This record gives sequence, C-alpha cells and structure tokens, in this order.
Amino acid sequence: TVTCVDVAIHYPTDKMAEMVGHLCSLADERVLISFAPKTWYYDLLKKFGELFPGPSKTTRAYLHKEEVVREALAKAGFEVAREEMTGTNFYF
Repeated sequence: TVTCVDVAIHYPTDKMAEMVGHLCSLADERVLISFAPKTWYYDLLKKFGELFPGPSKTTRAYLHKEEVVREALAKAGFEVAREEMTGTNFYF
C-alpha cells in the first residue's frame, strides 16, 4: 500500500499526474491519495484570498479536477474502489 496525503496540493496538475503514476508503480495493490478538488467553491475561496496582500494571502495550493486524478490512476492500471470526502476537522 502506498499512501499520499496532502502532497498533491503542492504540484501543478501535470506534475501531480506524473507523481500519481510513479506512486502507482511502487504499489502492489492499493494507493491512497488525498487531493484538494477543483470546485467552484474552492476556486471562489482562492480568488477571494487573492484580494488580501501579506502573509495571510491566498494559498498556493493547487486544486485538481477529480477526473484528472482518476485518469492518472487508470493510466497506471488502478481504479477507484472507495472514495470519501474528509468532512471532519482533520487537523484539530
């Protein structure tokens, strides 16, 4: 099992897809991946954050379309067996 948590947000989509392919090549059976989904809501939050200068400005996190992540997994011979959104206070 290969696990990748909170890493994809640091890579642009093309590099993230390459990374997923590489991680899949290291896995025997399972790959667990978390990513920040590209949705209208998160896009809006990033745009809003860009209005504020300084250390509290918008995050540099990259958002990824779910279908791109699924395509990268499929290209590496994997398919999504389970999917869940993290809906709790993950860090607190």
